[in-house]
Amino acid sequence: MNVRNQYDIVHAIDVAHSQYGYHAILTFYNESNPLAAVGMVSVNNEPVEGLIKTFLGANFQLNAMWVSDSGNLWVVDDQGDVFTTAKVSFSQPPYRLLKFNAGSFDIDWQVTEAFKGQLNGIWGTTDSDVWVTSFKGPALHWNGKDWTEYALPQAPNAIDGSASDDIYIVGYHGNIHHFDGSRWRKVTLPANIPQQDAFTDVKVVSKHLVYITGRSGCLLVGNAADGFKDIGSPKFSWYGVGTLAERVFLAGGEAGIFELIDSQFICLKDKGQPVGVFETPNAINFIPAEQQPNPWFVRYEPSAAREWTKVNT
Repeated sequence: MNVRNQYDIVHAIDVAHSQYGYHAILTFYNESNPLAAVGMVSVNNEPVEGLIKTFLGANFQLNAMWVSDSGNLWVVDDQGDVFTTAKVSFSQPPYRLLKFNAGSFDIDWQVTEAFKGQLNGIWGTTDSDVWVTSFKGPALHWNGKDWTEYALPQAPNAIDGSASDDIYIVGYHGNIHHFDGSRWRKVTLPANIPQQDAFTDVKVVSKHLVYITGRSGCLLVGNAADGFKDIGSPKFSWYGVGTLAERVFLAGGEAGIFELIDSQFICLKDKGQPVGVFETPNAINFIPAEQQPNPWFVRYEPSAAREWTKVNT
């Protein structure tokens, strides 16, 4: 039986590209019991059309994925598990109730229970330098042999970096933290930013240029060393940020898809309620809040014959 037919709701929540193809994380759940969600990573050889297959299926929700410089896929789930296609050796087995499969693919997934609780973000530089974030707060670092836990506040929303000594984690309660290669430090907010603001996403373009979005409409630009300034507007709520070449795009929820041009927010699409921004080669992808009856997202590829495409997953 098709797993989609067993659940009321199916949502795409993340998009990425690895050596295996184009991926989307799908979440399946029933409205009567959303906490019993299950997850799948799909794979497609084509960015828009083509045969979609199961690349990873799990009996718990999958929350985020990241692709290493060698093209390997890393995924985290609701029970503290980390999955990867990289040839690594984890000492800790997966969560005892986890069941997973690779669909019809001959993929030897390496899986470990890295944390007791939900993992909701992942980023790294190589297969031996990976960070994961937990809803409870602690961030965990994989050095190729072991995991090290770092104490951080609860409810992070996003992680990104430019190098192993330049990493940001942003989240609720006004929390922005920066890792300089040795320790995590809280970043001082601009004076006009509410101290309890909810920061939704972070895009680290370089050590000198970082974008951080907030529910209050703020868009912080700068870096941890020199400080940030807010160029946002309370007219908006920002849910995600990403770049394509040197262009900056934002997910504005009910307001639509925006591009930052000369410090102005230009609306490109006023529909779709985008709440997430994800980058793939030559394109940028926007995850909508409402996807029923079937999961989908919007892909923007300027070099394609058709720049804007609704991608069904």
